Amino acid sequence: MLVVLSALSFSVFAADNWDEATYDKEDDIRVYTRHVEGSDTLAFKAVTHVTGSLTAGVALLQDAPRTKDWVFNCKIMEEIELISATQGTYYMITNMPWPVKDRDSITETKVSQNPDSLAVRVDMNARNDVFPSNDDFIRIREMSGYWLFTPKEGNQIEVIYEAHADPGGGLPSWLVNSFLVDAPLNTLRGFRKLVTEDVYQKAERTFIREAN
Repeated sequence: MLVVLSALSFSVFAADNWDEATYDKEDDIRVYTRHVEGSDTLAFKAVTHVTGSLTAGVALLQDAPRTKDWVFNCKIMEEIELISATQGTYYMITNMPWPVKDRDSITETKVSQNPDSLAVRVDMNARNDVFPSNDDFIRIREMSGYWLFTPKEGNQIEVIYEAHADPGGGLPSWLVNSFLVDAPLNTLRGFRKLVTEDVYQKAERTFIREAN
């Protein structure tokens, strides 16, 4: 499920030539950016660590109504269809600063787990075939990204949020790129706060095997 530009966010690639854009020492969040071939918009990767279960992060991501409480500039997130326990489609509206028009997006998410490392990955990709856009918003039509939850020692979970997108509407790349640090930084701050709640830490998903 999930997110856009914070959802202005996100094709994900193979190279590792990231530049560190900021480090929030208090919340242990690092944000990196890099250029994407054929795009004027940068990709971002944000990394942090949290204590708890692998399932908690997935449960928070799948809780569409709570998205506005932690995803940067999210106005609303609604579940369109739960295709299976591990796959769904979601509709999101992202607030943009005046006079820029608000964006909306349709995203399909898929959850998978590596059987060896137990790392859980939630892939996100834009969908444009669910229902048409309207004049109230500009549709984000190109977006891909993922969340990755990897178990570490001491009941720690490494959290990676990576994405790249074209927000559409003819926005200049410098304006889009100006969001690509604050968006993931503030999104991970919100994630770190909410994922500790009992409703997520005690959540169960039969398709996820915990490390402990």
